[in-house]
Amino acid sequence: MAGPLGKKVAIPDSFNPEILFPISRDNQRKDKDLIFENGVDIWNLHEIFWLNKDSISSHDELSIHIPADSKFTVESKSLKLFVNSLIHKRFESQKEVTDTIKRYVENIIETSIKIDEIYLKKELSSKEIIINSDFSHAPKTSDHSTIKRFSGFRSLCPVTAQPDIADIYIDGAINPEDTLNISKYLGTFFNKECFHELCVEYIFSDLIRAGYKINSVEGYFERRGGIAIIPVRTTA
Repeated sequence: MAGPLGKKVAIPDSFNPEILFPISRDNQRKDKDLIFENGVDIWNLHEIFWLNKDSISSHDELSIHIPADSKFTVESKSLKLFVNSLIHKRFESQKEVTDTIKRYVENIIETSIKIDEIYLKKELSSKEIIINSDFSHAPKTSDHSTIKRFSGFRSLCPVTAQPDIADIYIDGAINPEDTLNISKYLGTFFNKECFHELCVEYIFSDLIRAGYKINSVEGYFERRGGIAIIPVRTTA
């Protein structure tokens, strides 16, 4: 059975947790030769509309945190449709809404998740990403770890071929002279069909394998359909 991603699907006219669809991480990572350690996928849900018992509407935002080592993750469009279907159920409180989301997502991905406030983008000065340029990894020595923000990252959805835009945050001991080379490397994803999580895992793996001292890589992808996905991969 295939999920709804890339298909024309009607907006739910009733509460519909059955629309949630799991994706196997092993299938996504198969034969990719990734250096995988730790991390989390943070999903910002910006458009949670719900009604209480008196049919009074509320709009909330929250984030769900799915461990990167989970066997399954959730398909993005199926989560959007599930969240949209909440409006057809009546809730006693915002906590009941949160508990409902947590229960059904955990059930479909067979993993405990954390619910938190919206995860905010780090406001740092950014480096531009350069596309269609040659690069050669030759990391220079640096003893000082900093977070570098690279803006203008683009990849393509493997299902819809639509562009996915992100800021990439790299925490590591990176010599300032290497930022241009990393900018060119990140530009190679411009026309690459790759899911958000896999993009970050490729970047994390490639930079470590090239000899950079990396603590973490975070991809803050812009929201689509009310959901922003922020994969984070770390060495700790």
